[in-house]
Amino acid sequence: MTEEVRRGGISPLTMAAGVLVVAGFALTGISWGFLVLVGIGAFGPGVLRELGWVHDKDELQLLAARRAGYHAYLAGGLAAILMIARVRSAAQPVVHADELATSLLAVIWFTWLVSSLHGYWGPFLTARRILIIFGAVWLLFNILGNISAGAGALLIQSLLAVPFFVLAWLTPRWPRLTGVLLLGAAVVCGYFFRLYEVFGPDPFARGRVEVIVLFLGPLAAGGLMLLGVGGPAASEPDDGAGYEKAAREGR
Repeated sequence: MTEEVRRGGISPLTMAAGVLVVAGFALTGISWGFLVLVGIGAFGPGVLRELGWVHDKDELQLLAARRAGYHAYLAGGLAAILMIARVRSAAQPVVHADELATSLLAVIWFTWLVSSLHGYWGPFLTARRILIIFGAVWLLFNILGNISAGAGALLIQSLLAVPFFVLAWLTPRWPRLTGVLLLGAAVVCGYFFRLYEVFGPDPFARGRVEVIVLFLGPLAAGGLMLLGVGGPAASEPDDGAGYEKAAREGR
């Protein structure tokens, strides 16, 4: 199978993989066996590319993805050491230690995703698109998880996705201000949802680390990216092309 896509485009394989990931997570409400779909969608395309059976990425994309793999190795290795040290040094058995694998997978996957996108798109487009992607995912799962809870609960839970979309809109207009807001939002959300309890006696309570990585992670990563670069001229187009060019020239 060989596909050549234009730079910046999304191949059919990548889109199909995204559908599998979303469907797999959505179907875990029926059976956790459907998590296999997530694994196929997340890692299958990479396996096919490394075997040489699929050619749907250009040289820059492959370089960014492979460099991101090393970043994921570093982040995952450090997280694994910290988690193992926490469990084995505890005076009492750590509750929910069975969540270790899920937490570690969230760290590895998120690090790889952010690093590969940053290496290919640069900070402006990466921050903007990560916010849109994660906002859409959070909106979908909040709708699916609260569809039977009534209109009020559904509306309140769905509002969790609003900051992602608002900040994505602000990114190309006031990048550094958006960076500050992103970091501030990460701190506020972490405190509001009591995620600081990850440092307490029950660090691996179901979903706690994953929420930190997949909800606060995009906010913090986007904020750090935008604070580290200068803003492009106000006359640049809003489609992001000018921001990508400016970001690449600044690296």
